[in-house]
Amino acid sequence: MLMKKLSAVMLLACLPLLNQPVLAADKTVPKQTTAAPAAVESGKVNINTATLAELTSLKGIGDKKAQAIVDYREKQGKFSSVDQLADVNGIGPATLEANRDMIIVK
Repeated sequence: MLMKKLSAVMLLACLPLLNQPVLAADKTVPKQTTAAPAAVESGKVNINTATLAELTSLKGIGDKKAQAIVDYREKQGKFSSVDQLADVNGIGPATLEANRDMIIVK
């Protein structure tokens, strides 16, 4: 009887060890950054450097329009003004005006 109690106590004492990583080197710690991505500053999207995901965060901009913006940027060069976004196929005046306050050009 004493042997069973002793075995149970030892087993319970070892349980916390099962939650521990085998080696500290095996555990990866994500790198934390304090700086905002270059394409998004102060809540605004820089259309000259924004990724597809960042562009799709804009109103009325889905995957196809975001890709059209990137394609335009690659062919024509950087945007010189927010108004130039209207030159991109599929971006009309309404979409431009809906996003004007959320877009920057740097």
